Amino acid sequence: KTVADIAMCRLQRARRASSPSPARSVTAHILGKRYGRFDVTNMIENATLGITAVDGEGRAIGYAAFFDYPALTPAIDQTSWPEWLVETHGHPEFTPQNSLWLAFFVADHMYEGEVAGNILRTAFTTLPEVDVFLLSLPPDQRLFAPMRQSFEFVPPLEGVAEPPCKLHACPRGLYIPNLRIRAARVEDHDDLVPVFNQQSEVLSARYGEFFIAEVIAAQDAKSQALVAEADGHAIGLMSLTSEIDVRLLDEYFELESFDGLLQPGPDSSPALPLRPPQPQPRTAE
Repeated sequence: KTVADIAMCRLQRARRASSPSPARSVTAHILGKRYGRFDVTNMIENATLGITAVDGEGRAIGYAAFFDYPALTPAIDQTSWPEWLVETHGHPEFTPQNSLWLAFFVADHMYEGEVAGNILRTAFTTLPEVDVFLLSLPPDQRLFAPMRQSFEFVPPLEGVAEPPCKLHACPRGLYIPNLRIRAARVEDHDDLVPVFNQQSEVLSARYGEFFIAEVIAAQDAKSQALVAEADGHAIGLMSLTSEIDVRLLDEYFELESFDGLLQPGPDSSPALPLRPPQPQPRTAE
């Protein structure tokens, strides 16, 4: 069970025993107009990701179900929704690989703003491959609070017949900073020091106070350093090098399946193993 303690509520992966009572939060009539026919138990068992918000006393105060298709929108085909979306709204960047549908959300009215924000943030954190959450509503339904703070209306293309639903989108960048990957610079040192110290102080003690700047400054044709930048600050570092003692690695690891980490010869035949053949025990005649 994945649990994240956030402010006034606790989030956990949904399970049947922790499912909320929709009637206690929003009337079944309103939920029916918003989502049509729904079965919370079925969603908990089949959702790509289900998250329940629990208060300090362990009572469920909110629930959200995410699917990789518009589960509660029968007007949209579950398998061809990407083609439908491009034909009616454009946005070919919304694909099954980077999009997820928020099919259902319900929360106690007193906590719905906090619950919605925490659930969306946790969902993006749990699914790093997802760039956008999509939400569809019937044409006669307005985007409801608290989703107005997170989702934006996606208008249909001009000249297209009115779609059978209203489409809304919530981008990852609203909750998780978008990262920019670039070559590292020596001036990134000050940003990276606290990041490294949060992980371990052993590195600084062993290699010196300015070892990060030294690693970055030592870049050449065989060694490169990349940083992840968010909001103008470096928040992560990756150092790569092609200077590897392959023979030493071969002494400790089974590299035959990887051609000994050597490039195949001109005839594309696998490289010979680095490790010399072991002598076979002699059998008694």
